[in-house]
Amino acid sequence: MKVNQAFSIGCCHVLPLESAIKITEQDKQSLQPKFIEVLYYLAREYPRVIPRQELIDKVWDGNEYVGEKGLTNAIWHLRQKLKAVIEDGEVIETIRKVGYKLLIQPQWHEPAEDIAAPELPASSGIPKTPKKNTRLPASTLAFLLCVLLLAAAFAGHYFIKHNQPLPQAKITRVTKAPGTELFPAPSPDGRFVAYQWRTDTGASNLYLKDLQQMQQGAKQLTFDGASEGHSVWSHSGKYLYFARYNSRQQTCNIVELDIALNQESNLASCPATGGYYYIDISPDDKTLAFRGSEPGEEYSGIYFFDLEKRQQKPRRFSCLKNCGYKDRDFAFSPDGQNIAVTRRINRFNENLYLIDLTTKAEKQLTTGEEDIVGLSWHPQGQYLVYATQRADVRRGFILDVDSLSKQNVGIEGFSYPAFASDTGALFYHQRKENYQLASFALNTAIATSPFPLLQSEFSYLYPDYSEKAGQIVYVSNESGFYELWLADAKGQKRRQLTRFKRTIRYPAWSHQGDKIAFLAPTADEQQESLYIIDVATEKITAIKAPFTSYNRPTWAFDDSALISSVPYDNGKDLFQFAIDNSAYQRLTYDDARYGIMISGHEILYTSLTKGLWYKDLAADSPPELKVGGSIFKGLYSWRYFQEGIYFKQSMAGAHQLMHYQFANQQLTPLIRLPNKTFHGGGSLSLQNAENRLLFSSSRSPQADIKQLVHPLFN
Repeated sequence: MKVNQAFSIGCCHVLPLESAIKITEQDKQSLQPKFIEVLYYLAREYPRVIPRQELIDKVWDGNEYVGEKGLTNAIWHLRQKLKAVIEDGEVIETIRKVGYKLLIQPQWHEPAEDIAAPELPASSGIPKTPKKNTRLPASTLAFLLCVLLLAAAFAGHYFIKHNQPLPQAKITRVTKAPGTELFPAPSPDGRFVAYQWRTDTGASNLYLKDLQQMQQGAKQLTFDGASEGHSVWSHSGKYLYFARYNSRQQTCNIVELDIALNQESNLASCPATGGYYYIDISPDDKTLAFRGSEPGEEYSGIYFFDLEKRQQKPRRFSCLKNCGYKDRDFAFSPDGQNIAVTRRINRFNENLYLIDLTTKAEKQLTTGEEDIVGLSWHPQGQYLVYATQRADVRRGFILDVDSLSKQNVGIEGFSYPAFASDTGALFYHQRKENYQLASFALNTAIATSPFPLLQSEFSYLYPDYSEKAGQIVYVSNESGFYELWLADAKGQKRRQLTRFKRTIRYPAWSHQGDKIAFLAPTADEQQESLYIIDVATEKITAIKAPFTSYNRPTWAFDDSALISSVPYDNGKDLFQFAIDNSAYQRLTYDDARYGIMISGHEILYTSLTKGLWYKDLAADSPPELKVGGSIFKGLYSWRYFQEGIYFKQSMAGAHQLMHYQFANQQLTPLIRLPNKTFHGGGSLSLQNAENRLLFSSSRSPQADIKQLVHPLFN
């Protein structure tokens, strides 16, 4: 397809010959030529809806293998670049199950005839000069030839520097069983891949795939009710190391598995607090690094275990006190001199650091990342491949450690990369998460399945309904960030409420239905803050209190204050924050996490002490256990209504919606649903007039292990 005529979309000038765009008052931005071709074709066919297959045929010459991924990648990048064109950022519309449509009529420029300077308009007052011979002199041609040669020589550097995907990456699917296959760990020679397989029933074990016998099923390595996730091979290829976390027994051990003999040895203990159990081994097979902690430590950190002196206790490598951050994932460099670490300031701010193992000198490698989901060194040591997650969209990057330039891998869902240390074969798991808003009808004669209220290719989370406003507030990631959106009681008449360009979580309507509280990072993303938006004026104000992190907010009974859990005295408890002056007051003293005011002086709340608790804030009396921990075990997925609660109960391989009436202590099961139906940290909201519950529903996730052959490494 010939693409050469320039055109404009609103304030954006598209320059196909330069593979660039220019938005008013901004610098010219380079784009991958295929992205320009997609935009050009959408503009040429305006206002027609263009089917995906037609775009693949025209731009990728019908190559579906490359085109399917390339088109999705192109549309995403174009939307990011064109956000400034119109106020709400919608320039390219997705027509579900059909294709794409350009929403703004393009204005086509006259094609240039030669290289002469452009003529000035008559109104400029400057006389026009006659056309001259535009043939370039030999010296100029020689200069241009040199420029072209230099451009060719630095083409690879250009791709890295400008964060553009390199062409013709090859992807091979390693696993395809139902459920989720996660955290690949390739053997040094790249023949075997160990990974965690979570089945639909919730079972989780380690498996081993032989890539030379792909037709054979994977071999199961562990057989227990515990959870084994991340693993790493010794460089000799003899052992596999992993953490085994048993939630029922509240134990965690670092395990060495002899692959040939299938024999296990426990090496050390690890914190029995769940989460991700990162692990790695030094190139000389002498030091095992794992996530660990000792009693009384504020945060877990990186611990080193000496595999040659196994009688010694593991030693802590991470900062211990007053750190202001938490070390999470890590990877030894191939030369054994450094360790790359993902360092989290808060849930919205996590970046890569390079630490010298001898001097502990640090170098920050990335900025502006939110959540890093895996990292691995290329065996030659020049590149780090890592993955990020923002607004539940995962992407991979190749980072040049010396120049700090990075390349977008261009694979949505790319997570937890891992190189085979001898061959450089790169594996990863691809996981796409999608959440929709669902409703469940109450008090029906026959239990019905949840009904999808809002669903699309984007994710919607944390619905909260206001009877006074007659609207649902929720967060959606369709802008690239989780922003606040509103919809009517039926999930229709949607509109975007915020353009914060930061990840917003946990919106909560005031009782009067005029304001919404939410949690988001501050502008510098160094800490979190509670915010309030006035729905009528869309004015946002922040609660100014001396805390750096908060939990999901609720409102005081008269809407004069917010209730949120914050860190205090080496734990967390509920505090009340006045919305007019941010004055705060402590409400609980038992590690409380989430509370709902049920009157002007009474509160129901959850804490790490299992069960649902009641406290009269006006009385000097201890809290009362309202619902026992054997019945009520959650923290957030519950809703108070008329002297009872609706709540989610997690069971083996399933979730169950329940109702508990306080007066007669009657427990009523409402419906049993498959595991993973609910978003893990989701909430429940009640539409009383419609007699139904709202919640975030998770589509059954499918994650597979894949191998990537990338031209940068070949």
